[in-house]
Amino acid sequence: MNKGTVAFLRGLVVFTLLLARPVLVRSADTIIVGVSGPSINMVYSFVARDAGLWQKYGVDARVVLFEAGSLLAQAMLSGDVKISISSGPAAIAARTQGADTIIVAACVNTLPYSIVAAKGITQWAQLRGKKIAISRLGSGTDTAIRLVLKKYGLDAAKDVMIVQLGTQPSRFQALAAGAIDATIISPPLDLAAKKQGYQILVNIAELGIPYPQQVIETTDRFVRENPQTVKNFLKGFIEGVRYAATHKDETHKIITKYLNTADPEIVEATYQSYLQVTDYSAYPNMEGLRNAMEEVAQRVPAVKSKKPEDFVNTRFLKELEKEGFFKQLYK
Repeated sequence: MNKGTVAFLRGLVVFTLLLARPVLVRSADTIIVGVSGPSINMVYSFVARDAGLWQKYGVDARVVLFEAGSLLAQAMLSGDVKISISSGPAAIAARTQGADTIIVAACVNTLPYSIVAAKGITQWAQLRGKKIAISRLGSGTDTAIRLVLKKYGLDAAKDVMIVQLGTQPSRFQALAAGAIDATIISPPLDLAAKKQGYQILVNIAELGIPYPQQVIETTDRFVRENPQTVKNFLKGFIEGVRYAATHKDETHKIITKYLNTADPEIVEATYQSYLQVTDYSAYPNMEGLRNAMEEVAQRVPAVKSKKPEDFVNTRFLKELEKEGFFKQLYK
C-alpha cells in the first residue's frame, strides 16, 4: 500500500477508537445512538447531527461508533444504546432470542459492499479453499458474504474459510499483507483497494439484492416510554437523508471530515454510493427481511417460525406520512 492509503486507514482506525470510548458523563436527556462502521453508513448519522437536524426536532443525540453490528447489538441489549443504525440480521437474531429490539425504519435496503480479492484472484472459482474476512460472525458482513457466495455457487460452510478480523481498515490491511485472500468492504475502501490494484470481484449494490443493510432500531420499551423522542429522531434522521442528497458540497465536507480523507475521487465515489443505495422511503423492505431471516435461521433456527412483520414497527413512519412530513420534505 502507498503512504496515502496507509494514512487513510490509520485515520479510520483512530476515528473508530475515539468514537467508541466509554461515555463517562452525559446529560440525562442525551440519547446514545450507536452506528456500525466505519463505512459509508456513518454518513447518515453525521449529516443529521452536523446539520443540526436532530436538534431542530429537540433530540440531543450522541453518536458512538462500533466496529461491528454484533457488538452494537450487545450494547443495545445492555440498554446503554437507545437507538442504533445497523444491519437487520442483528435485530432479527436478538428479537428471536427474546430481546425487545425492533426495527422502526430503514435507509439502505440492499447490500452496498464490494468483494475485493487478492491480486491473483480474478474469478469466483479461485476462492475455493481460500480465506475471506468479515468483521464478526453474526454481523451484517457475515450475512452478506454468505448470500453472495450462494449466488455464485459457493457454500460458505464448505468451500471457503470465513475469518473474523474486525473493522474494514483491519481487513484491508490483512489483504494487503497476504494474510487473507478476499474480504468484503464498502466505499470508500473499495475504491482505495481498486486504486492499489486489487481485484473487485463484484460490486454487490449492482446486483440489487433486497437486504436490510441499514435499519434504525430501538426497543419496544423505549418506544413505549419515549414515543415522541423516537418520532422526532426519525424526523431528523430522514431529513438528514434528504439533506445529503440535495446538499452535495456540505455532504462532501462531512465525508472528508469523518472518513479522514481529502482525496476528491474517494469522497465523490463515497457520495455516489450513498445516492445509489439509499432508500428514501425509509420503510423496511419485507423481501429483504426475508432474505436476512433465511440466513439468520442457519444460526438461530427459531427464526423459521417468524414473519418479517414480527421484526418491524412502522407506526411512526405511517404517522409521519399521514401528517404530510414526507410530502413536505420532498416537494
